[in-house]
Amino acid sequence: MARTFRRLLPLALGLLALWGAAGCGARKVLEPLSTPHTYIFIQGPVDTVNHIVKLHWYGTDAHGYIAGYEVRLLNPLAAADSAWRFTVATDTTLTVLTPTGFTEAVFEARAINDRGVRDPDPARQTFDFSNQPPVLRIVGKPNPLDHSDTTFASVTVTWTVSDPDGNADAVVSRAWLDGRQDSPQLAHGTSFTMPSAEFLQGGAYLSGPRTLYMQPIDDGGMAGAIDSCTWYVRQPVPTRVDTLYSNAIARTGIDPTTVRLLHLSASQPFRSAADLAQTLGLFESVVWYRGELASLPATLMSYGDGVGQYLEHGGRLFLESLNLIRAWRSSGPFDVDFVQRYLNSDGVFLFGQPPDSSATWGVSSTRPTVLLSPVLTDSVLAKRNIAGLRGFISRARSQMLLTAPAFGLTQQNPIEIPVALDVPQQSGGSMIIVTFPMVTGTVDASPSDTKYVTSPFPQRSSVVLLGMLQRLGLSGP
Repeated sequence: MARTFRRLLPLALGLLALWGAAGCGARKVLEPLSTPHTYIFIQGPVDTVNHIVKLHWYGTDAHGYIAGYEVRLLNPLAAADSAWRFTVATDTTLTVLTPTGFTEAVFEARAINDRGVRDPDPARQTFDFSNQPPVLRIVGKPNPLDHSDTTFASVTVTWTVSDPDGNADAVVSRAWLDGRQDSPQLAHGTSFTMPSAEFLQGGAYLSGPRTLYMQPIDDGGMAGAIDSCTWYVRQPVPTRVDTLYSNAIARTGIDPTTVRLLHLSASQPFRSAADLAQTLGLFESVVWYRGELASLPATLMSYGDGVGQYLEHGGRLFLESLNLIRAWRSSGPFDVDFVQRYLNSDGVFLFGQPPDSSATWGVSSTRPTVLLSPVLTDSVLAKRNIAGLRGFISRARSQMLLTAPAFGLTQQNPIEIPVALDVPQQSGGSMIIVTFPMVTGTVDASPSDTKYVTSPFPQRSSVVLLGMLQRLGLSGP
């Protein structure tokens, strides 16, 4: 038995030698596997560095190549974040968490060779990281010295921010109202609209001074000094608002104590489209009128996008103004896209040839006309010189609130043109848009008007307004 084993042993060794010779050589097979080595460019003690730092490393392997690396930062201020991360890069920019302004952290890197072997002794380097706080200054805010500069439960502020040793664009700001410091809002950029719900006090909106606080926090977690502003906030009513003429208000039967009147010529609480939408959303319904003012509505010109946002969230709006739609040579806050999206119309009527076409229609005192209301089966007398009306290419006659008869406008319109609409919104809200100043319809008809207006004479404007308000949903108990 022993003799047989001795014969087989040389044979086995011969086979092993033969296989090795046919491959890479016996020496390669018998030699132990090599391990990679890793180096960080900075070795030994270093000065304190910024919390945003770029680090470099590389690896070597005597008998292979480096397939990648694993790196990590051991920061006592972020102890939970100690996992290795794989990369094929040989550098990275680290933003180190330094909320106290200083931390000592260890950066480690280990190379991995083509056989998957890791450096058993990773390269290590200790760093002292520093961080300076960012600086924030509120620049756009209500003026506490101007008693007319008030808002409802909404405010938009703007600010400047700088970071002496970091990226100011990466700064995030905490914003809160007095009494809500434990639940701040997070604001990015340099503008922010405080949500209305943040103004609640004991579950209710109250009138009184409020203070907004803001604190910047940089990408290293370092908080800067707090800046603040104080102004007067007005309490909205919980049910309705109406800003039309006193006689129309009285006829609706609305309780006068449920009304809030805002004169935009004396007070401007809006500083963004979101601010406008959010403030309008505090009320069940909003009636906004400008009368015979021919100037472009400044608030709508700046923040008109807020109207669409309000309507998309179920808002009910009565808007009366001249020069509301812009098209060709006519200016206004809303474009044709707004008309198509919210007013169920294909556009507005124009006169004149492009590029001199205009959407601005008017009425004349020398030729009074009657604006008819197919919806209310009523009418309003127009006998003053007024320009700035808009005619809508409406898709539904049932939504035409006021129409100018053919040849009833100064520009001799050849067909009937709707100048006011009542359009339900997909959100469940409603928009009544009136481009004829209803106050103009309060004038009385005179005997000479019979040349243009047949008996019976139209109703006074306040009566027609009452019907419009009722269609918006405003009524007394």
